[in-house]
Amino acid sequence: MTKKYTFTGIVQGIGFRPAALRLAKELNLKGEVKNSGGNVTIILQGADTAPDVFVRRLVSMFSIKEYQVQDIEDRQFDGFSIVHSTNDSRVPFITPDLATCNECEKELKDESNRRYRHPFISCVNCGPRYTIINSLPYDRERTSMGKFKLCSECNEEYTDCTDHRCHAQTIACNNCGPKTNIPIDEAVQILKNGKILAIKDIGGYHLAGICGKKQAKEIRKIKGREAKPFAVMFSSLREIEEYCIVSEKEKELLTSSARPIVLLKKKKDLPKGICDNSDSIGAFLPCNPIQIMILNEVSPLIMTSANISSEPIITDDEEIKKFGVDVLNHNRDILTPIDDSIVQINAGQVQFIRRARGYVPLSADIGITAKKDILCLGGDLKSAFCFVHKSNAYMSQHFGDLEDERCFNAFRDGIDRFARLHSFNVKKIAADMHPMYNSAHIFKNDILIQHHLAHAYSVIAEHNLKGDVLSFVFDGTGYGADGAIWGGEVFLNKKRVEHLDYIKMIASDEVSKNADLALACYDGSNELVNKAVENGINTVNYSGMGRLFDAACAALDINHYNTYEGECAVLLEICASKAKKEYPLPVTFNPKEIIEAIKSSPASVEETALGFHLMLCRLILSTAKKYKIKQIVLSGGCFVNKILTSNTVKMLEENGFNVYINNTVPCGDGGIALGQAYLASSEEYQCV
Repeated sequence: MTKKYTFTGIVQGIGFRPAALRLAKELNLKGEVKNSGGNVTIILQGADTAPDVFVRRLVSMFSIKEYQVQDIEDRQFDGFSIVHSTNDSRVPFITPDLATCNECEKELKDESNRRYRHPFISCVNCGPRYTIINSLPYDRERTSMGKFKLCSECNEEYTDCTDHRCHAQTIACNNCGPKTNIPIDEAVQILKNGKILAIKDIGGYHLAGICGKKQAKEIRKIKGREAKPFAVMFSSLREIEEYCIVSEKEKELLTSSARPIVLLKKKKDLPKGICDNSDSIGAFLPCNPIQIMILNEVSPLIMTSANISSEPIITDDEEIKKFGVDVLNHNRDILTPIDDSIVQINAGQVQFIRRARGYVPLSADIGITAKKDILCLGGDLKSAFCFVHKSNAYMSQHFGDLEDERCFNAFRDGIDRFARLHSFNVKKIAADMHPMYNSAHIFKNDILIQHHLAHAYSVIAEHNLKGDVLSFVFDGTGYGADGAIWGGEVFLNKKRVEHLDYIKMIASDEVSKNADLALACYDGSNELVNKAVENGINTVNYSGMGRLFDAACAALDINHYNTYEGECAVLLEICASKAKKEYPLPVTFNPKEIIEAIKSSPASVEETALGFHLMLCRLILSTAKKYKIKQIVLSGGCFVNKILTSNTVKMLEENGFNVYINNTVPCGDGGIALGQAYLASSEEYQCV
């Protein structure tokens, strides 16, 4: 009997076919295996229960979403083989880029190995995937490795089912693979000499420099980045532990195949200018052979995306020259630009700040099935889109602020590429209801979804929550269903039931930067602001938490201006973390009362800052008790704050509530497309 199996899931780019080949030979089975579109098809002939054993063992080895089996007409096979791919146009699960595995790293450092110091060493278990795929099925000729013809030794490994590079599409060596423009040793010397080096990596260029005051200042000048902390790459976990406190969960993240930047509690400071005002360090480990070799010789390094702040990461070998620094590049094309992912552990859980390399384009099962393919456009700040096919939501990487023309163009190009790679057939489009959002004007939209409701449902989608849910969504701004600017919202399912009391807020971009201007809207301390409010000149009703955090920071004289998004909130949290006790503030939805209590506090700045955070925790708890709903959702950018989130979760759980936060997408605007995906897939959805 001959059977055909079709396997769905992450089955391409991870050694699935070679594993099937080895297993079939072990079990004396005949047939073939091939990539078919985004899936893998196996035709199998064998006696007794051997085919069942084969399938059971294969499924246990990989992330199989599902498989189908059917009896087909008998064919003659001499043995079992990997055959040429076909395209079945089914929606695939594409593998993200994977960090260099331990086996390849050992070979990289082994002087007797023929791939010793090969800058592009990889195998079926590691290396670039998503960033080099041009089309599916995933075969070498459809990737940016296609132009590099295999030498005889690589070809022998490629066809040997016992080799860990059997059918590894990124296989290459020093003789036949991509080349760097300068030797790695020369790149190391440039860094040791104190110069800035632009390094072409998997998803784009990084600007790198030794951790020194001079280098930090130079990179800030290049990027136009005033004070925001830099990420730092270390050579090993041991080196990270010299500078940071690292938990077991954080170690798992640091050493995972995604190799994200992990925000860690600072133990030892770095030189001035790298992360001065922060109590944490964004630390990460090398994820590719070039980084491994460089960090083995000079470490730690400032390692930040090569771009002007707010612009997309640079991938072009000519464009990088505008920075006027030394360049280490190579001739393997980057087909999809992608930044480093950023994560932290908050309330004992993984929380994304930015979801990109290592995680995109992995999908999430949202627990409901869309009848048609849907495109969800997210928001304009920290933009990321999402496609929905059946019950799977495919989130894109981070693109940045769509007010920047280059980010907007990258966002549009990303949509086209994502749709083509996955063979999506979009029949419905959802967008944020903000009338001025650039994302909402790319296409004719079928559904407009309120910003904060999308935040809430991003958590509901992640955790497949059923039944009644009470959601707290705290962020800076979002267009409300009543035309006001929301951001301190409570929803019972889809209905807005509570919110921070409205105040009149100056309607300008400057108020999101100038904390004193925000403070004046709460306490009347600026006559010009008062007159604008009294006369209704350029003001809006505002219920957001973002400006309340800024105003609290300014009222306590901690900081008065956001040189980067959220700076005042970060510094307020750092100040609060230094307090040994709190100064209790009134638990209220009235922001003017809160600011007045902060200004009249007799306690220290640290104690009052902590009191502000814990007051918000108690406000959430008292509201949860009022509505008596056991499932509680926390979302929105304010919940990046560890004091707010960890204490809220603790208080709620101690009182018998089940609390859920975002774990697979950011709680900020980078995650709202997932909430849009859930709501747009729901037939009964109605806008609030």
